[in-house]
Amino acid sequence: LTVFVMIGLNSHAQEKMSHFEKSVEVLPEVIECHMITGQQADYMLKVIIQDMDHYQTLLMNTLTSIEGVNSVQSSFALKSIIDKTALPLNHLD
Repeated sequence: LTVFVMIGLNSHAQEKMSHFEKSVEVLPEVIECHMITGQQADYMLKVIIQDMDHYQTLLMNTLTSIEGVNSVQSSFALKSIIDKTALPLNHLD
């Protein structure tokens, strides 16, 4: 399953943000982490997990226990329309 997880922190202090980034950096389920704007969240994670039980464990035992995490919103991908790994950069010439 592919899950997009929006994470809100309770502070934008540099040490809180660095702590969060280092905490998710080591999680094998997290394949992307982006600091974002324009949302109620500070970070968006792309997470790949085997099933809902695995996600519940990750959410309850890991993500929500990271110091500074204030909110978590999860969206599950029902179908991937485009899912590329190569970067088509020809349009940048």
